[in-house]
Amino acid sequence: MTTKIFQKHPDRGTREFELVDDAIEYRISSPFGDEALSVVLSVLSPEPVVDGSMMYFLSEVNREALIKLFVDLPDAKTFAEFVGILKQRIREEDFGKLSADNRKSAITQEQIDTTIHMLESNMDPKSIDELLSSLRKLSAAPDNHEQLNQVVEAFNDLGIQQGQVLSYTSFFNTLLSSTDLDDLS
Repeated sequence: MTTKIFQKHPDRGTREFELVDDAIEYRISSPFGDEALSVVLSVLSPEPVVDGSMMYFLSEVNREALIKLFVDLPDAKTFAEFVGILKQRIREEDFGKLSADNRKSAITQEQIDTTIHMLESNMDPKSIDELLSSLRKLSAAPDNHEQLNQVVEAFNDLGIQQGQVLSYTSFFNTLLSSTDLDDLS
């Protein structure tokens, strides 16, 4: 199992990445200086973005590239193994995902209908059709835990639009992890 890689680029210097507990630690040495940082896996999106010779793992919070790897260094096999393990570990952390199990209070039809109205008023309904559809089904059966799970899945599939949804409604905040941000430091 590859939990550490060392990358050497002829022009851009070296990068070393290591998975340690619930974080990835990295050290970069380049002609522009040295940098060392630790990033908690729970803030990363598990699906990286490839741009030419670089692969980026983005923040779920602000979509900023937090982890920047050279594609296929030190070799394609080692790189693929490390990236596969990193993606798996990020998914296991699951902090950035909503969960129906985080909702402790009862859900009312009025809350759901207000959420639907706020989303339709402030966003392009076509861009969140799946989410609106599952919210309407939940509105018809507010105590249906399986339907709430479908709402959560539709939200988790939104990608970057999650931020807008969270901005316009408070309903989804009750489905967030109860992890205290102080616990992450």
